[in-house]
Amino acid sequence: MSIKRRNLPVSSIIFRIINIILAAGLGIFLVYYLLSRIDISDLKSAFLGIYIPSLVIGLVLMFSIDFFKALRQNLLLGKNRVRFGDMFLISLIRNAFNMVLPARTGELSYIYVLKRKFKVPVELGVSTLAIGLIFDLIIVFSMIIISIIIVGINRYEISSLNIILIAIVLLTVTLALLFFLSKIVLLLIKIFEGLLRKYDKLKTRKAFVYIYEKLIEINKSIITIQKRRIYWKVYLLSVATRILKFTSYYFLIHAILHPMGYSFAELSFWVIFLATVAAELSAVLPTHAIAGFGTYEGAFALAFIALGFSEEISIIVGFNYHIINLVETIILGIIAMAILSLPFYKVRVKKTIDK
Repeated sequence: MSIKRRNLPVSSIIFRIINIILAAGLGIFLVYYLLSRIDISDLKSAFLGIYIPSLVIGLVLMFSIDFFKALRQNLLLGKNRVRFGDMFLISLIRNAFNMVLPARTGELSYIYVLKRKFKVPVELGVSTLAIGLIFDLIIVFSMIIISIIIVGINRYEISSLNIILIAIVLLTVTLALLFFLSKIVLLLIKIFEGLLRKYDKLKTRKAFVYIYEKLIEINKSIITIQKRRIYWKVYLLSVATRILKFTSYYFLIHAILHPMGYSFAELSFWVIFLATVAAELSAVLPTHAIAGFGTYEGAFALAFIALGFSEEISIIVGFNYHIINLVETIILGIIAMAILSLPFYKVRVKKTIDK
């Protein structure tokens, strides 16, 4: 399939420039504001005094996440189109771009590298990326529900019965989304088809038609992986990546807080999870600053304060935890890009077909 290049309208370019300026400005303002609320020497001392054992465990767990991501994406691609080692490098590159670019636009690097380096069709790259993201969203939402139950009962004066009932309903909904994912996507396709039949003008709307076509491709991919009996393998690998990711964050935050007198017993995994997931969600927004500086720490600090920590500790932990995460992810991404770009590094695609 050939990809047609088209020039962006001037209004679109201006909008993007304005958005970049606003996001950068917001990031600078938030960094200045947050740093003005603490003593810089305390931030430096916390970084230099970090607890090494927890730091090492956290970094190792972060690195291991991409093994599971690579396994999952290879399963989704099917027919062993890309070697595991190559997919692992792609995963590292994807992580690096996601850390730097706003609104999760770094995900597109996965599609680009597959197309450019491994000749995987754009449609296949888009559909497998979308399915992986859908699984991740469902799992993270389920984890949020579980954490709200545990934190709500243990920390706040809220009726445990009410929380449990609400959580059970929401958890049932998320599991239903997983079980009936193909039917839900098919329903969306039918809605789009009905709108296209009723309103002719929609046929000229490129964004609307694009979404409609991608929904069809995603549904075909979901049906295919169900027929190949890998649906639950993909789900379990997705669960493993999410658990490992937030466990690595837990150890990184413990590494920062340990010198301040916090033990594992005093740090609930689910409390840390809620704070880190708030920071992760900030990266989805178009206002996500360059590399997330300011917006990431701000979201984390707000959540951490709401969960019972002091403002100073919340800001110090937010900056140090983000910097460690950012440095490792970007370094690994650069190394992966360098390896794939080496003139003597040959890309080989397996020919074996999955049974």
